[in-house]
Amino acid sequence: MPRILTYEAAGADEGRLVRDVIREDFRLVAHDTARAKYRTENGITVDGVPVRVNHPLHPGNVLRVVLSDEPPVRIVPAEGPLAILYEDEDVICINKPAGTVVHPSHGHFSDTIANYLAFYFEQKGEPREIRTVGRLDKDTSGILVFGKNRTACAHLTEQAEKGTRRKRYLALAHGVFGAPEGEIDAPIEREFAGLQKRVVREGGDEAHTSWKVAYQFPDFALVEAEIATGRTHQIRVHLTHIGHPLVGDRLYGPEYADADAALGLTRAALHAHRLDFAQPFTGERIALCAPVPADMRGALARFLPEEELRDLP
Repeated sequence: MPRILTYEAAGADEGRLVRDVIREDFRLVAHDTARAKYRTENGITVDGVPVRVNHPLHPGNVLRVVLSDEPPVRIVPAEGPLAILYEDEDVICINKPAGTVVHPSHGHFSDTIANYLAFYFEQKGEPREIRTVGRLDKDTSGILVFGKNRTACAHLTEQAEKGTRRKRYLALAHGVFGAPEGEIDAPIEREFAGLQKRVVREGGDEAHTSWKVAYQFPDFALVEAEIATGRTHQIRVHLTHIGHPLVGDRLYGPEYADADAALGLTRAALHAHRLDFAQPFTGERIALCAPVPADMRGALARFLPEEELRDLP
């Protein structure tokens, strides 16, 4: 579905050029403007009449810009659970449960978040491309962002690159930390070709993680983590690198299997907890929180007083 942007000129807009509104108020870049001009019929109009971007506006004029998307890639719609945290015309944010795959792949053709979203949009009469902004591993729970149009995705990606879109994670990590917080700058690459496992290794892709201990328990800690780069398994690899693999992580901490079982965790205890970003077109700040999932909360309940456990979002 196309994204339609409108702007009604006020008295202060007398003589203001269409391209200035497109750039300053709609926050569109040159590529978006070109797409509206050359690939969409009547893509840029004033009071219903096609105009060039150097057209001057007068009070009461209504500027309309149409951003069309390519036909969506076919994803099989399938009814399934969707915990929607936020939705507007450009963005939808989901609280993904652990164990659910994001996109169809071998062995997962109709039981993914993308399938459920395709069904959701179909029921609303809004066929859309399913565009993920960022990603989460199958066993990672928490906030997952989808852009509803190409331009929204581009803006959200740019925010991540500039550090104005922030996602913070909660993790349960084995061991006693020697400091309350720290930074990890260590390159990451595949351990061996074709294998899923990653390792810290010179010559790998640049990766940066910051972490802070929220609660330290006798044998593990609740850690807040934020990544400045989006490498596969980054938090899992980096915390393992400093001697603190995640609770329940059989890939990076198999030696802790008995401790994991005692805590009741059967997956790597990682949760995308908070997200802060700017609405792609209006710039409004949006802050979201996905509640701590039951399995991680259950492990914490063994050690935290009830009143502190209640304070966890």
